[in-house]
Amino acid sequence: MRCVGLRFVLAAIGLSIFCILVVFVTSNSRDDIHEKLSQPTKCDCPLTKDAPSIVPVLSSTVVKPKSCVEVQNTSAVKRAIVIFYPHHQSEYFFPEVRWLYRSWYEMLRSQPLTWRTDFVIFTYNFSTEFRSLGCVNRIRQNAEEPSMCRLFLYVPIQFRTSEMIKNNFQNVFNDAKRVMASYKDMKDPFIGIPIVADTDTFHAKRSQSLYDDLRSYGYVDSINTIYEGYPVFKIYDFILRTDIDVFIYRHFANYIPKNCTLITGGGGYGTDFNRRKLRRIAHDMGFAHANISGMGSTWYGSPYDGYLVANNTLEGMLWLAQNEFATPERESKLGTLMWPEWHYGVLLLYGQHLALNHLVATNQIRIVIGHNLLDQSTTDKSTDYVQKGTLLNLHCWHTDERFSKFAFKMGHYNQTDLQKFKNDTTAQAYAMRMALESKYMTLEELAANVRNISKVS
Repeated sequence: MRCVGLRFVLAAIGLSIFCILVVFVTSNSRDDIHEKLSQPTKCDCPLTKDAPSIVPVLSSTVVKPKSCVEVQNTSAVKRAIVIFYPHHQSEYFFPEVRWLYRSWYEMLRSQPLTWRTDFVIFTYNFSTEFRSLGCVNRIRQNAEEPSMCRLFLYVPIQFRTSEMIKNNFQNVFNDAKRVMASYKDMKDPFIGIPIVADTDTFHAKRSQSLYDDLRSYGYVDSINTIYEGYPVFKIYDFILRTDIDVFIYRHFANYIPKNCTLITGGGGYGTDFNRRKLRRIAHDMGFAHANISGMGSTWYGSPYDGYLVANNTLEGMLWLAQNEFATPERESKLGTLMWPEWHYGVLLLYGQHLALNHLVATNQIRIVIGHNLLDQSTTDKSTDYVQKGTLLNLHCWHTDERFSKFAFKMGHYNQTDLQKFKNDTTAQAYAMRMALESKYMTLEELAANVRNISKVS
């Protein structure tokens, strides 16, 4: 019995081991067959421990949409045209400020009497030029104040050293404060951006990340000012976030977005390749995606919508810069070799693409891509938009055709006769007239025109 029992036990153990081996081999064989036959699919796996990651400051959390009360065009509408002005590149950009200012005045002439549209500028220095243009460092208080130029001091990302951030930006505006104090009529409390005590619009960690990874990217401040500058323009019903190289057209005078929508211009960055790539990146970031594309960088909508889009765009830009572009691409060593499939130069548009898709998909905003409203070319010779009354602004594209901002700055239009554009209603002629008049008028004359039209309204 004892011998039989031992043989039985050994046989049972051997049989068990054999069964385990069979199961193991069969299982692995099936997994291998499955891997060979399966088509690639979207991976829901977590990031590996070595993979870089970003935790969005606010944007990955789905928030309840802010209740919207549609503003009627019969109301006392308050609007702002908002730009970032790189003070350290004034020779190149100030001519654009002049013609934008001139076209702002032209639009004010047709604006309803109860409407107000301010020209809001974020920059690092209150120069004498802006003083001559009548700009003030003061937040709008009510709907009765006249339309005016308002300038707010802002620290550009490229100047935000670790030491400056650690010291909460103390003393960075001392020189500007001294200049402004010398003007006896400027007694308002000083306002500078960022407001470090406002945790809704400033995050030291992200500010440091923007400095580390995006300080050399030329367009980051035009987005960051809409995020950090929200406290100074939230009083408005609508803002137009725009580049500087634009002209405000007359139709903007009495046009506001309907149904609480954010209108964007059109953006020509999309291809099948980068749309697929951006959809995959949205998944990696934890962003939702609504499969929309072709949005431009001009926004016209509520200040809060602009704030939301700017916040999420910054997160998208950071993720892309850190995870989706190699160093040679970020340093522009490839030039335009990868355009239009994947190009670091349009990082802003890619980041905005991720932001808008996320916000639309999570029902936080509604957008309209206004191909026939915003960013029409300054080379357009047609007059269709005049009859339709839809053109809100003109945008200078990279071209040598008239009107070209490059040709203008090189003096190629200096001998042009202004009279020939007086009765020409094309976009091309309007841009030419606004630019040339802004060049021939003094800054004081430009400011006087705005003051005089504001007295009437």
